[in-house]
Amino acid sequence: MKHYQLFLTMALCLTTKLTANAQPYDFQNTKLSDEKRVELFVKHLTLDEKMMWMSPMLGTPRLGVPVSGCYEGLHGLALGGPSRHNGVKTVDGKEVPNDLPTTIFPQAYGMGATWDPQLIQRIGEIEAEEVRWYAQGNIAQRKGLVVFAPNADLARDPRWGRTEESFGEDPYLTAQLSVAMVMGLQGNDPRYWKTAALMKHFLANSNEDGRDSTSSNFDERLFREYYSYPFYKGITEGGSRAFMASYNSWNGIPMCVHPCLEEITRKEWGNNGIICTDGGAFSLLVSAHHYYPDLTAAAAGVVKAGTSQFLDRFQPYLKEAVEKGLVTEAEIEQVIKGNIYVTLKLGLLDSQCPYAEIGKDSTAQPPYERDEVKQFVREVTAKSVILLKNDGILPIKGVRKIAVVGPYADKIVYDWYSGTAPYENTILKAMLEAGREYGIEILYAPDNQFGRAEALARQADMVLLCCKPNNWSIF
Repeated sequence: MKHYQLFLTMALCLTTKLTANAQPYDFQNTKLSDEKRVELFVKHLTLDEKMMWMSPMLGTPRLGVPVSGCYEGLHGLALGGPSRHNGVKTVDGKEVPNDLPTTIFPQAYGMGATWDPQLIQRIGEIEAEEVRWYAQGNIAQRKGLVVFAPNADLARDPRWGRTEESFGEDPYLTAQLSVAMVMGLQGNDPRYWKTAALMKHFLANSNEDGRDSTSSNFDERLFREYYSYPFYKGITEGGSRAFMASYNSWNGIPMCVHPCLEEITRKEWGNNGIICTDGGAFSLLVSAHHYYPDLTAAAAGVVKAGTSQFLDRFQPYLKEAVEKGLVTEAEIEQVIKGNIYVTLKLGLLDSQCPYAEIGKDSTAQPPYERDEVKQFVREVTAKSVILLKNDGILPIKGVRKIAVVGPYADKIVYDWYSGTAPYENTILKAMLEAGREYGIEILYAPDNQFGRAEALARQADMVLLCCKPNNWSIF
């Protein structure tokens, strides 16, 4: 009996030690509410750590919370991307890939043209899988679980340089697709998110000319029924708890310090998560909007407005603002709670997140190589194509020769937020494949140098022209 008691005592001691090691901090008690856990976590932070939580690199390794950043993801995970392609880069003396392949879907404007929320939600699910796969594997140098998507802006003016980032100009359609994308990115687990969907750019950002300093002026009805409606739905129906404030002002007040962030999006809509500045927007408060006399005052203004994350260099200015009494440590604590909440929902404060093992198996097939994913991309692409007019040419019948001409016939065009494609299929490749299948001869000319496009057009029964509208004159 004494031996049994000794064994039981040792077992209890061991159990107590293991429990203490597994849960060394009070904020890791999952029986507590999310709000209470966030409050407890904040109490463990130093002032410098609190300020670091206002950067896009969320985490405190000292407390067992790994640092997690952010990715662009408007139409697939953009990890590197051709617009920033450098082949390889050197990290700690070793060459590592700078651009890593991901699944690329049609641009958001094409996704909007599908009119299919279920399709868009599935896109978000696939993207979230790849985000976790890269963020938790040993391949990518950049790690992040916050995804800058969807773009809930309304593309009201086609002259806007960011039209291709938006689902469209209709507030109802854009809202429905934004909700679907958010739900796909965040997943359906009742407790944890697969990734965090950070919508952008709030609000009325569709002005490319001088948007760093201009003011979009309109009444509250347009605010409620048009410009903010997709963001409202993304938060209240989709479940997003993060968005990016735009560069411009609304009725004279820059968006990243506008009172509506706190009074409407937080208090009315319930966004208890991240509100971040756009890249460079912090310094533009002084240099472009001239809204504050200096960056120290601007840093205090950002915090007081409820904006919780800077995408600029801000630390020395925020620290000076605290030292001068322009903003208090308590105000910083209050605003970073949203960032910590998002991190908690991503499972980074716990060890039991159901998504934690994605990417850990180095032998598993990457998501972008899976046949079902490739077939789904083809489906989305087919549904995104718009036929404006058919004068009887389609479907193609009785044609023996087709001339495929133009600079975009054998080119994949990437945008600023594209990832790196694991494979490419151009229009020319597809036409050659179809030609072999149906016994149609395919002729090709990239341009009309020496009249070669005209010559092929005279030989062919049909011409497929692949170029921008303003390139037509070269033919």
